[in-house]
Amino acid sequence: MGCTASVPSNEEDDPFLQDKHINDQIEQSLRMTKGNDRNEFKLFLLGTGESGKSTVLKQMKLLHKGGFTSQERVQYAQVIWCDLIQSMKILLVQSSRLGIALDSDTEGSPLAPFKQAVLNANALQLVNMGAAGSSDYLSDYVIKYGERNRAKSRLNETGAPDNAFLKEGSNEQDSTETVVNEELMEIYPMSEQKQIYTRHEVAEAVSKLWSLDSGIKKCFEKSHEFQLESSASYYFDNCMKFADPNYKCSDLDILKGRIKTSGITETDFMVNLFKFKILDAGGQRSERKKWIHCFENITAIMFVLAVSEYDQTLFEDERVNRMHESIVLFNALCNSKWFINTPFILFLNKIDIFEQKIARSPLKKYFPDYDGKPNDVEDALKFFETNFLKLNKTNKPIYVHRTCATDTKSMKFVLSAVTDLIVQRNLKNSGIL
Repeated sequence: MGCTASVPSNEEDDPFLQDKHINDQIEQSLRMTKGNDRNEFKLFLLGTGESGKSTVLKQMKLLHKGGFTSQERVQYAQVIWCDLIQSMKILLVQSSRLGIALDSDTEGSPLAPFKQAVLNANALQLVNMGAAGSSDYLSDYVIKYGERNRAKSRLNETGAPDNAFLKEGSNEQDSTETVVNEELMEIYPMSEQKQIYTRHEVAEAVSKLWSLDSGIKKCFEKSHEFQLESSASYYFDNCMKFADPNYKCSDLDILKGRIKTSGITETDFMVNLFKFKILDAGGQRSERKKWIHCFENITAIMFVLAVSEYDQTLFEDERVNRMHESIVLFNALCNSKWFINTPFILFLNKIDIFEQKIARSPLKKYFPDYDGKPNDVEDALKFFETNFLKLNKTNKPIYVHRTCATDTKSMKFVLSAVTDLIVQRNLKNSGIL
């Protein structure tokens, strides 16, 4: 019997060896992914509209991503320029509705020409007058609440909410400017006689009305009764610098400015070799249905609550108190099956505005069960903190921080504490600590 030498098999033709190599590669990939997951944390930034979520994200960007680009600084300047003009127009509209007499309406008043300049100002046209920012950018991102005004008008006519407004995908969206201008035309018909004003002239007009017209200040003090940008007073105080078409915003300007968040935005940060992925979701009712796609593998929820909005109503439905809306939303999220074991970090935000407001707007008027000292900031904040913690029907921890999202110094401390907490908690859960 003869013996033959064995011939090495060709691995390319051996299906068993091929499967083994593929399996080894998959296992190696899984091990790498598992290792990376330990160093990556996914945070979901939630809350109702205008609570300050995006401002918290801006602070993270300042702390961990080197701040804002030159283009962003120019673009924000143009957004704020439009908002400051519209905010003053809103005060003119609301002063008439509330029966507040304006000094600029007095016959022969030296303020009358300034009021006329604001009435005739077209923010977008003024942006095009030598501005470095793009008007296309404004068309896409300037806050638009035309639907709310139409929904409100239908509600007034029928007594029933406009359900179509709550549906996603509506393309019927008018800018705040169009709606406010139409209302101004009803109050001041003579404003149809247009005159062209420069940006500087309009800024000067806004400044004069804000500083010299006592009726404007009285109307502003009642701004909780209507919808006005929370940073409007900051815009008015600094309107002359925003009149420069090439002005680049400071960090504080951008923190004060607001661009409505639509959909979900993802931002990555590296903090002490750990990767944080923060998801920022639009807080308006029409945006919330988009959140469902992001509910998996969340490390922690950061819920932002604007405590200063206890006496305000929603843009979408002025029958609903903003704080009540936040309570309902927090309750639903905190006890949701999606977040049954997910820790919550609750930011009691806008405490600076809250401290100013509670002296003139009693909390008990809007929350009859409040039994603390009248106009006492500490008692009022404890009241909200206690009531939100009571909503938790699970065993998950809820960490509470009092914040002013526009204050970089205090937010640096808070956000550092939050990121350290998340890292330490997850290292402990994984058995490393």
